[in-house]
Amino acid sequence: MKSMTGYGSGSATFPGGRVTVELRAVNHRFLELKMPLPREMLPFEQEFRTMIENNIKRGKLDMLFTTSGKPLRTYTVQPNLLLARAYQDAVQQVQREIGVKGTLDLAFLSAHPELFQVQEQQANGEPQAEAAKKALTAALSALERQRAREGKFLQRELQIRIATLDQIRRTVKARSSIVYENTRERLKDRINNVLQGLLPGVEIDQSRLLQEVATLAQRGDITEELVRLQSHLEALRSHCRSVEPVGKRIDFLLQEVQREVNTIGSKADDVEVRHLVVSAKEEVEKLREQVQNVE
Repeated sequence: MKSMTGYGSGSATFPGGRVTVELRAVNHRFLELKMPLPREMLPFEQEFRTMIENNIKRGKLDMLFTTSGKPLRTYTVQPNLLLARAYQDAVQQVQREIGVKGTLDLAFLSAHPELFQVQEQQANGEPQAEAAKKALTAALSALERQRAREGKFLQRELQIRIATLDQIRRTVKARSSIVYENTRERLKDRINNVLQGLLPGVEIDQSRLLQEVATLAQRGDITEELVRLQSHLEALRSHCRSVEPVGKRIDFLLQEVQREVNTIGSKADDVEVRHLVVSAKEEVEKLREQVQNVE
């Protein structure tokens, strides 16, 4: 069992710099990724997304991608020979016209940057992307360790509350037979009171009367609800031991547990059972709060 909340970071170097990846995860019904990337890393977005999805199944995940330094860059310089020849012709014309002596040397040419065209070659993003993958792998590992550590606390908390629910179920079950008999006796007393008010000479079929009493009492029988509740609690225990993402399944089972508890409360005409049902509802509510953080 793992928690959906946690933090992890990792870093790796590439020629010219370092990549750092930070991951922050909180609970969410589905998997939601937010991963803004620098322009040069956009071609690798799907690879990063796949790496995350292979490790994280549920939760809202924010990825912070930072780079220090710069990738090594290459440049090419192309001379503008047509412009250089035009400069040479112009200088020679000035020399002829006014008699200035001198030569068109490299110092003159380098003083005119328009004679050269500098182009930056597109940097190869592969080394930086490989470093980013290593950093992301390290961040995912750190995040998983924290989620697993918090998951153990959640697992222990869930198991304690499931055990409390099961103890309440056992107590209700032990009292259910008493509740049934008490309900049956109350129904008989009520019917007898009604019969006493009938006119003299009116005959009542006692066997039919007892059948009706049993039928009415049966409506307050909670045996089936207790059996289903036990089954749900056993399934919850099993899911708590699972290493797979079980948050959704546990949440669904808790809805079923809540339904059975509510039915028991509405059917059982007994003060003690109703008090136990209130306690059970409190435990179910606390379980549902806790399971919101389970992956």
